[in-house]
Amino acid sequence: MKNKELVCKGLLFIGWLALQVFLYDHFGVRIVYDSHRFIKFTTQLVQEQPVTNPHVLRYLGYPIFLFPFLKAGLTFQWVVLVQAIFSGIAGALLYKAAAALTQNFRIATIAAALFLWNPDLQAYNFYILTDSLFISLTTICLCLTLLPKSRFLWGVFMAAIVWATLVRPNGFLVPVTVAVYFLLEKKPFAAFNKWTVAAVSLVAGGFLLWVLDRFLLPTFGLMHTYERGDIIFGYYEILVNQYHQPQIPPVSSSRLQELAWFITHNPIYFLAVALLKGFFFLIHAKPYYSLGHNMAIVCFLMPIYVFAWLGFRKSGFTRAQKALLLIPVLLQLGITMLTVEDWDGRWLYPVLPPIFLLAALGGWSYLSRFLTSSARAQ
Repeated sequence: MKNKELVCKGLLFIGWLALQVFLYDHFGVRIVYDSHRFIKFTTQLVQEQPVTNPHVLRYLGYPIFLFPFLKAGLTFQWVVLVQAIFSGIAGALLYKAAAALTQNFRIATIAAALFLWNPDLQAYNFYILTDSLFISLTTICLCLTLLPKSRFLWGVFMAAIVWATLVRPNGFLVPVTVAVYFLLEKKPFAAFNKWTVAAVSLVAGGFLLWVLDRFLLPTFGLMHTYERGDIIFGYYEILVNQYHQPQIPPVSSSRLQELAWFITHNPIYFLAVALLKGFFFLIHAKPYYSLGHNMAIVCFLMPIYVFAWLGFRKSGFTRAQKALLLIPVLLQLGITMLTVEDWDGRWLYPVLPPIFLLAALGGWSYLSRFLTSSARAQ
C-alpha cells in the first residue's frame, strides 16, 4: 500500500512539473491589462512615492507579494516561479486534507490530480494577477483547517488567512468559512442561550456588512452594470436591459443602500440578471468561446458537479467539515450573482478545490462499486 501511495505521489509531482514547464513554454510571463496597476502600485511603494490608485488597496495582498521581487530588482520570471511553487504546495495540502478526511490515498490522488493537472487553473501561475496567489492561499487555508497543526503551522495558518483576505476584495470568504467551521466544530457558544448566539451573530454580520460597504465596495460601480444589464463583464451581446429598462437608484455613498434600493424597485429584473450570472458562473462556458472549447468545459465540469454532489451526500463528514467545503462555493456564487461574472470565468477557480475533493470522493465511491460488481460478475 505504501509503495502504491508513493507511486501516486510521484506521478502527481511529475505531471504537475511537466505541466508547469509546458505552460511556461506556452505563456511565458503574461502581463495583461490589470497587471499594470499592481506593478505600478508596488513600484510606487518600492520607490516610497504616494500611491496614485487607491483602488488597489482592495488587493493589497498582491502588492505585498510583489514587493520583495521589485525591491530586489528581480524579473517577473521569479514571480511566476514562486506562484507555481505556491500552487504546488496547495495541491500537496489538498492531497493531505483529502487523505485525512477519507483515509483513502486513491481519493486524495484524484482530488490532487484534478487540481495539479488542470491546465486552465494552473495557467494563472504565469499571469501577473491576483488569481494564482488567491487560488493557492484559499486552498492552503481550507486544507490547513482540516489538518492537525503544530505551533509553527498555527502561525502559518493564521498568516495565510490574513494574506488570503487581503489579496482580493472577495477574500473575506476565507475567514468567514474558517470561522463557521470552528464555531460548528468547537461549539464555543453551546453554553449560551439562543438569544446570545443570535446577538453575537447579528453583530458579526453587521460588522462584515460595514466593512464591505465602507471599504471594499466604494470604488466599484455596481449600478453601471445593472443599468446596462451586464451578465458577463465586457461582453455586451447578452444584456437584460434590451428587454426591460430598470429603475436606477439615486447616487449614494453606500453601495449596499444602492443595491437594496435597486432590488426592491426591480425585483424581477434583478432575479433575471442574478440567475443568469449564476448560470454562467457555474457552467463556465461562454458564448464567445468556440464550440469545441465549450464542449470540453461542459464535459469536464458537469461530471465533476455530479460526483461532488454524490460525494457530499455519501461522505459521512461532520456538519463543520461539510460547511467548510460548501460555504466558499456558495459565497462566491452569491458574490457573482450580486456583481458580475468574469470574462474568463476566473471567479470559479478559487472554489474548485473543495469541489474537486468531493468529486474525488463521489467518483471513487461510484468506481469502486462498479469494479466490485464487475469482479463478482466474472
